[in-house]
Amino acid sequence: MTGIVSPARRNLTLGLLIVVAILSYVDRQVFTLFQDDIKAELGLSDGQLGLLTGMSFALFYTIASFPIARYADRGDRRLTIAVCVIVWSAATALCGMAQNFWQMVLARIGLAAGEAGAGPAGNSLLTEIFPLERRTTVISVMLAANAVGISGGLALGGWLSQYFGWRAVFLILGLPGILIGLAVWAFCAEPRRGVGAVTIPPQQIPMREVLRTMAGNPSLRWVALLLTMVPLTGFAFILWGASFFQRVHGMGKAETGFWLGGAMAAGLVIGNLIAGWVSDRYGKANPRFNGWFAGLGLIASFPFGVGFALSANPYVALACFVVVKFMMTLHLGPIISLCYAQVPVAMRAMMSATIGMVIGLSGMGIGGTVAGYVSQAFAADYGDRSLQPALALISLCLLVGGFAAIMAGRTAKPLAEDA
Repeated sequence: MTGIVSPARRNLTLGLLIVVAILSYVDRQVFTLFQDDIKAELGLSDGQLGLLTGMSFALFYTIASFPIARYADRGDRRLTIAVCVIVWSAATALCGMAQNFWQMVLARIGLAAGEAGAGPAGNSLLTEIFPLERRTTVISVMLAANAVGISGGLALGGWLSQYFGWRAVFLILGLPGILIGLAVWAFCAEPRRGVGAVTIPPQQIPMREVLRTMAGNPSLRWVALLLTMVPLTGFAFILWGASFFQRVHGMGKAETGFWLGGAMAAGLVIGNLIAGWVSDRYGKANPRFNGWFAGLGLIASFPFGVGFALSANPYVALACFVVVKFMMTLHLGPIISLCYAQVPVAMRAMMSATIGMVIGLSGMGIGGTVAGYVSQAFAADYGDRSLQPALALISLCLLVGGFAAIMAGRTAKPLAEDA
């Protein structure tokens, strides 16, 4: 299939989807930098903030992701991505206009619904137009782009906070995404698009068969445990990191955006790129290597997660944050590649949606929400420092995820169709 698309068009498509991936996390992450301002202006509790950053987003992300991914497995993926970008960009702008908790919930739901489709459709498209030997690298580049978006959202939001209030920042960051969506529609490759029509792949796998395949594969069941446990910690750190440094260490928004954004970029971007290179070099034909590589990285990240949460020095906490994010990030590219190797091509967008569902519900949904309520429970004893014991407690999930990664590699059975 890669021969249908020229190398130049492949790289242009990758470049545009990198921009889309960055934008999705900028729009998502900037909320966390301003959530204490939003809390004060709208009269919210930490629990309600957890629902806004977590469950309200994750639940509707999940609801929207499967029908969109189902279409992406058989239809025009560049149209899917373009529409999703336009929808979530408009919803980001609407966040800046919310006047109460429920209006903000509705805007966050729109953001979730738009972002739900772009990732699965983009992954399906890229794994089709790039050759097998570059697949994990491409996946890891996209994950690194997500990391750039996470850190860039903090840094850009922190810079803008010096000149604008939170409402204006949402408008400034949301509206340009509409133009990016149109650029995706105009310039991305889509091998299925013939003259005047979309070519539907001949192999159509029913939804029940997709779910049966995932549930019946021991390796994918271990992956499900891994992708439940690790995002609990990872997203709790990401979604509450800005509030953590502002409350516990007394940093301002601009300072938090600069230091925390830089720490995220250093850990996540480098980790994703190294994971892609190592997995393509050593794990392409050896799924056990991918599992051990991911698992050992997660286990090694645990003490640094605790150090981040409990350190009294903000710069020691930042150093631990860089290490924990780097070590955690080593798992995702190899594990996603391991998953794709065990399902047919026509099922991969659904697999991507399933991965996104598990990560979204467990990380943004459960992790972000639980961190908020656990912090609220510790507030009576710890006051403004209640996020410290809350985040330290959630770090225990990294150990479970590391064991699950090792078991996923040991039980993996790749298909032969890519050879």
